[in-house]
Amino acid sequence: MEERKIIISEGNRPFWQSVIASFFYTISVVFTGMFFFGYEIFPSEGVSPKWDFGVIWLAIACTTQGVLFSSVKRVFFDLDTKRYKVQYSVGPIHVGRWTSLPNVEYVSVFQQAKKDGNYIFETNLWYQKNKHFNVYESIDPEPAFAMGKLVALKLNLDLLDATQPKNYVWVKVAPITQE
Repeated sequence: MEERKIIISEGNRPFWQSVIASFFYTISVVFTGMFFFGYEIFPSEGVSPKWDFGVIWLAIACTTQGVLFSSVKRVFFDLDTKRYKVQYSVGPIHVGRWTSLPNVEYVSVFQQAKKDGNYIFETNLWYQKNKHFNVYESIDPEPAFAMGKLVALKLNLDLLDATQPKNYVWVKVAPITQE
């Protein structure tokens, strides 16, 4: 992790989603070629001299599905300048812009139950009483606390340990030492 920025990534897409995205992109290229070269899906007389706009709509729909199966979301936090950016990526194409962080009130680490009965630990930035950013999540509490302490230290905020239900504890954040 870089000293200045914190990056939260959705991760890479599973292989099966990449295969489906590749299929949709391939079909989209085929439909686009059919549009420009005048081929019809069900030709009655072979090549049509005019462009078939129904085919280009199919190409656009397939491209959209390919993007949905291949896009990755990343959130960047620049804690020194108190900004964040939500970035969506499809391959080498990235879309997103930097925005100022809202007035963050505190950082919390809490235990969240999952549907399968297991738990994850989430690190959140809370603002406007009940709104929050999910900064980090882990199945182990130690990395979640390390991230919470780093963010609380950088933003000069309080850290709330909410890992035990109905037993919330404010944690004193001490400077992190390098070993």
